[in-house]
Amino acid sequence: MAKEHDNPHAQHGDRRVEELRQKYGDMADMTTDELKQRAQQQGVKEPWSKSKEELLRALSG
Repeated sequence: MAKEHDNPHAQHGDRRVEELRQKYGDMADMTTDELKQRAQQQGVKEPWSKSKEELLRALSG
């Protein structure tokens, strides 16, 4: 069975998560559903149709 670190897609995902953490801080560790709920509470339009990064941008800006 292959280990996660042997998977190039997993390595790319790890780098992407780290990039998001550097850019958006602790919010990057939240799930997409948690971000959607927070966005809805803060009045972001149509949070349920947005990607995780779109939500992070909306909540940090």
